[in-house]
Amino acid sequence: MEGVFVALFLCFASYSYNRKSVSLVTPQLIGDGLDPSHAGLIISCQNAAFAVSKFFVGVLSDRTNPRILFATGLLISGVATLLFSSSSSLSIFCALWFLNGLAQGCGWPSCAKIIRQKASPSRFGTMWSLLSSGNNFSGCLSPILSVYLVTTYGWRTSVFTAGATSIVLGFVSLFALRGISKIEPRRDKSTTIKSTDSVSDGSASTSTFADLLKDPFLWLVSAGLLVVFCARTTMVDWGQLYLMKERKRTQHDGSVFTSSLESGGFLGRITAGYLTDHLIQRQAMKSDPSKRYSTSSCRLAVALFFMISNVIIIQAIQSTITESSSLAVIMSFGFVLGTTLYGPITVFGIVASESAPAHLSGSAHAVASLAGNVGAMISGFPFCYIAKQYNWSVVFFILKVATSAVVILILCCRNLQPKLSRRQKED
Repeated sequence: MEGVFVALFLCFASYSYNRKSVSLVTPQLIGDGLDPSHAGLIISCQNAAFAVSKFFVGVLSDRTNPRILFATGLLISGVATLLFSSSSSLSIFCALWFLNGLAQGCGWPSCAKIIRQKASPSRFGTMWSLLSSGNNFSGCLSPILSVYLVTTYGWRTSVFTAGATSIVLGFVSLFALRGISKIEPRRDKSTTIKSTDSVSDGSASTSTFADLLKDPFLWLVSAGLLVVFCARTTMVDWGQLYLMKERKRTQHDGSVFTSSLESGGFLGRITAGYLTDHLIQRQAMKSDPSKRYSTSSCRLAVALFFMISNVIIIQAIQSTITESSSLAVIMSFGFVLGTTLYGPITVFGIVASESAPAHLSGSAHAVASLAGNVGAMISGFPFCYIAKQYNWSVVFFILKVATSAVVILILCCRNLQPKLSRRQKED
């Protein structure tokens, strides 16, 4: 499992590096004559394709080999990036980056499926959070590498390097992930398999995608992911602008805040996964079964802790950071904020995957991820428009209210359990 995890971590980090390769050189593209609105169009093409692809690949991962999906996506995105580095036409830029977005959608759904297949239930949360932190790992290192390549060799070399890295690691993943196969097929109701995972086997494997969409628990998790994704994207994309516009800080201070946020996200992901597994193991050791809590309840308790902390830290940022605040204070707030933002994102993703039988885990995560992408889109033009009409304090107020509302909703529905899990136990 360790070898598989290392390969997945490095290859997934390459996915993230590739996806951001053009965004990292946008100032140079504009400096070479590309209109800023055209640069935005190129990035939007990728984002739209990525959101759609991530959903459909999540569903597809339940029906095909996730290893092939993962490697194919990395190879195609690498080829698209290489072609981008040698192109000059806006239409070709948009077409290639749309293709890149489609290929990028193969990354995380395949990773999630492989981890669900290989990791034991007691380590699932930890392995999930460690692997997803590859995104933050790439987010910390790729800007440094990109700046060096751009200033030394030019933006085309920077983009070419990202593409070449993806192609090499795409071939590596084909060999390193050997032994990963399609998840077990559905079984008839007459087939009974004992398992410690309440939703991974047995008669629940006869459930369909339609049954999944009827599960209120999945929609509860999706609502949580929508809100925390909206908050995360808002702070990552607009936190720097907020500090510059409303706190009169420099662009350097804003970039330090964003970098600290990503660093905190690395810790938040790992901490959230470990804590949820630790709580589950503690509950399993209790001698009185009546006092045990379900796996989903243990994980959601951790998500609630992070979300409540998130509301507090956003309020602290608004009331504490001023024009005279030290850079150390800004870095500290950014780090803690990143921890409280990425923690619940990790937990909700884990819970969504665990809430369905193994043959539907990819589809369950795809539905929740689609909700998260909706939250990311809300943080774009809608929030930007609100900030323009009023100010960013109004946007932050909306985030605090929405996050608090989801916390209350989850507390009110604390006895709600995955429907497909209950069905299997009853059968």
